[in-house]
Amino acid sequence: MRPLSKNWTSLPGSIALVAALLTPASALAEISWEKAITAVEEKSSEYYDYAMSLGSGHPGTALNGIGHDQHICAITGRMLGFREEIEEAETLDEPPLSPDVDPMEIMIHAVTLDAWVAAARRAVELTENQKKSLWNLECVGKHGIPRSAYLDDPELKGDFSINGDTLVVYGDIDSGFHERFGDALDANPDIVQVALGSAGGSVYDALLAGVTIRERGLSTTLHGPCFSACPLVFMGGVKRTIWMGPGPHLGFHRVYNGTGEVPLSDDVYMHITEYLLRMDVNPAAVVGWMIKAGQYDMFEPDLEDLCPPKVATWVQRMCSS
Repeated sequence: MRPLSKNWTSLPGSIALVAALLTPASALAEISWEKAITAVEEKSSEYYDYAMSLGSGHPGTALNGIGHDQHICAITGRMLGFREEIEEAETLDEPPLSPDVDPMEIMIHAVTLDAWVAAARRAVELTENQKKSLWNLECVGKHGIPRSAYLDDPELKGDFSINGDTLVVYGDIDSGFHERFGDALDANPDIVQVALGSAGGSVYDALLAGVTIRERGLSTTLHGPCFSACPLVFMGGVKRTIWMGPGPHLGFHRVYNGTGEVPLSDDVYMHITEYLLRMDVNPAAVVGWMIKAGQYDMFEPDLEDLCPPKVATWVQRMCSS
């Protein structure tokens, strides 16, 4: 395994070229990313054609997107200046173009490079705030990226979008989130479900949003990771469903503020407990999960453990309550 952030000039093929294009002096230049994308596209074609010449079949759709999550985090992290933090995420093995190599291994690498291209094209279209939200939600704590790389930016705000009868929430639960959340529901009275993907944020805005969801008789589900304060919003749903997949899961940790972790004697834990009782969720289980992890850690309970305390009412192929 070779990290792209070290000894770039010794790396083979397009991997070395991409790294050279994205040195700190030129990392923010759009033309560098376009050159990198073109270079990786060419290298992917080279690997694809060589694999086919060795008798590999077409990869079909089974391998589509392989490595995309890792690539989008490495690319977004580089755009945001987290070059040390993404060292592991930028690590790739590049098999030699040799008849001694399994043709399928060469084909898989071609598809992996295609996924890098797709991730890069997605990343260059993101706004700065969208990059930060993606980084916090989909990257921090994964692919070797430490949780200390979380961007606690007060300017980040959760985005709202409509998908049929579902209000999709993506991004931080910022101060003022509850008011904007209510406005979004008022503007879309046919909403029956809220889909959440958030790295968390304001506990009190999360509690208020959860109460709003329950009072309006709405259900909740996940369309991505739901961490920190986000599970509090999720537990506001009348029905709380989780479908199997690599992204949707809940994560808990201790409450913290600008000075560090809040002591367990603080009123915020009393308010959380009262809220959970109101939602008919077992507070002992939830608070117990919260105190298992500090500010820069995350406790992610097994999916089958979410139904007994009524955190979720249904988890696909796992449980119901």
